[in-house]
Amino acid sequence: MKHQHRLGPLVAQGHLPVAGRLCRPMAAAALTAVVVTACGGAPPRGGDVTVTVTPTVTASGTGAVGSNGSADGAAPPTSDDKGRAYDFGVVRKVSDVAGTSVLELDRWTWKGLADTKLAAQGVPLGPFKGAEPYENQNARLTYTLPVADGARVLYHHCVAADEPLQTKSVDPGQLTGLADGENTVLVKLDDQGRVVAADNIPGCPS
Repeated sequence: MKHQHRLGPLVAQGHLPVAGRLCRPMAAAALTAVVVTACGGAPPRGGDVTVTVTPTVTASGTGAVGSNGSADGAAPPTSDDKGRAYDFGVVRKVSDVAGTSVLELDRWTWKGLADTKLAAQGVPLGPFKGAEPYENQNARLTYTLPVADGARVLYHHCVAADEPLQTKSVDPGQLTGLADGENTVLVKLDDQGRVVAADNIPGCPS
């Protein structure tokens, strides 16, 4: 879903109910029936009442398990980019939804490259020197992209144009807050629009 910049979907933890304390039944020696009353309530009418109490077990620090197996019952996230092979831009936020990392991508434009071609073939991965080869034409929209299990996520840094790139594997959360000049990211997508690879595009100091 395309939406205004905002925080990604928040996940609320459910809590198992805590068993209430049971009031002791009021009994009178002259009565042949046992009357059981709830706390603060009036005794039932019309005959004997049998109450069966099943203890409720409360697990500290865990949430209710939904039908999809997630701890909070949230549905697995879907991608806004289904049908694209690549996307490119700045990762504004990374969140966790139903155990899946989800990127909020602010799509940027590679100068001189139509978006249809970018979606099919990506952008050059090599470092650039001098003027940035991209621009941001729309700061209002972000695109929700779940990260596939086992996705390759790499951070590249250029110290100097005549030196090898410094590259390391990172988790998706480290794609946010990168310095200007190396904060744009090319993501490769599977047929469901999920991120299977991500690389930032580094600029080399002049």
